Amino acid sequence: SIIFFSLQLQITSLVTSSSNAKSFCFGGGCFWAPADKLSGVPGIISTTVGYCGDNDYYTKNNSPPTYEKVCSGRTKLVEAVRVEYDANILSFEDTLKLYAAVNTANWRSKRQYEGIIFTSNEEETVIASNFIKENPQVVTKVEKMSDVFYVAESYHQNYWAKWRTRIPAFVSMLALVAYFGGENSGTLWN
Repeated sequence: SIIFFSLQLQITSLVTSSSNAKSFCFGGGCFWAPADKLSGVPGIISTTVGYCGDNDYYTKNNSPPTYEKVCSGRTKLVEAVRVEYDANILSFEDTLKLYAAVNTANWRSKRQYEGIIFTSNEEETVIASNFIKENPQVVTKVEKMSDVFYVAESYHQNYWAKWRTRIPAFVSMLALVAYFGGENSGTLWN
């Protein structure tokens, strides 16, 4: 069983909206876009971005990770997406195909952005390993899921969905400043 921590060190329970809900965690480059792309897929119940892949992190640091600490390269943590899916609709193999479609990792990625399929049991490890052999173009490897999944800060959750609603207002504001801003308004566009 995986332990999930929020940054306030509260253990969050696994709330399932399906009698056959399962979860799958992966690293696939920056976690914002993959989480966003998967959130509307039929059979996907939820996506949560966070950090995993380092069982020793908490004992060494005695505090949950921050985005800044993960970005610093001083941890073995990976930006990860936890996908809760309805196994009545999607199989584990289906989630791997979806992962391949949203994975933006490349072979030069630092640990933070590595392509990793985190598996929870031997059956998943075998399925994921076979998937990689059959799909060598997918930049990924298989690792056993760490004991802890740290939920990322709230501003990372649903990141692109939040920005999609802000961009029109931001562009409108820039246009108004350019129109009414006088002689210095051109500096906004350069």
